[in-house]
Amino acid sequence: MSLAEQSAEFAITPVSDALGAEVVGLDVSQPLDPETLAVIRDAFQEHHMLCFRDQTLADDQLVAFSTQFGPLEVFPEKDHTRDKVEVYHVANVSLDGEQLAEEDPAVIYQRNNGRWHTDSSYRYTPSLASILYGIEVLPDGAEGGETGFSNMLAAYAALPDDMKAKLEPLHQVHSYADIRRLEPGIPPMSVEERDALPPVTHPVIRVHPDRNYQRSLYFTSNTSLEIGGMTLEDGKALHGWLVDYASRPEFCYFHRWRQNDLVMWDNRVLLHRAIEYDVSRYRRVLRRTTVAGDVTIMGPFFPEARATAGG
Repeated sequence: MSLAEQSAEFAITPVSDALGAEVVGLDVSQPLDPETLAVIRDAFQEHHMLCFRDQTLADDQLVAFSTQFGPLEVFPEKDHTRDKVEVYHVANVSLDGEQLAEEDPAVIYQRNNGRWHTDSSYRYTPSLASILYGIEVLPDGAEGGETGFSNMLAAYAALPDDMKAKLEPLHQVHSYADIRRLEPGIPPMSVEERDALPPVTHPVIRVHPDRNYQRSLYFTSNTSLEIGGMTLEDGKALHGWLVDYASRPEFCYFHRWRQNDLVMWDNRVLLHRAIEYDVSRYRRVLRRTTVAGDVTIMGPFFPEARATAGG
């Protein structure tokens, strides 16, 4: 463990070769001092996903922790938030504590989370990070319920040169309306939601100014399959290849939830997906905040990115 990843009070330990680390011994229910916050920020940049073990957080405390990393997004679905529009209810349990039926639209909607995706890619400026707190999780021995992550920095680096060249000029359409159409039984967007969240496009290869213009793949499978610069048929075929490629074990880590885990991940460089479980048998209740992005996505065609890459 590096000096930047240890203190007298807590430790940060990698959980896999692909990505991720767990933070043990740090109480995040109170504001972090500047030195601790700097250590956490550095670890987040290095590992892309951090799991803070054994936290006890009310919604106010979850919001307070999250805002230390930036302003928070407001979620478009008011029926999935409680008194705070920055806190999203991720559960097969109602806000009143009642376990929902499999055919409930809220449960159906969550099936879409089983596809590899990055949160808020449907926004013109996508999010920086998601922060998810496990209130009720599956018991030991239960099948499913994990959250999978895939490292798109590593995935890009492992691509052959001809595939990198093929992907470089391409964009994908990201549409919140399409997210709601993928699973039958989800109500369509309201007029207000459609006006607030029109479709956007983002480059399939994203470069990162805060990482010296390092490249990563950037796509999602819980929205439109359209890829600009290709026919619809060819775009769907390429999209299917990308989904299979992102699933390769060397890029992935699957997080088995413990109660009171707080998991924070970088939406700019990771995809994630929820692993299916028996929603009629088990309760699963999590709360999520999303740290807003601060820059629009840069593709490899930007002059700064080309100069750094020697292009």
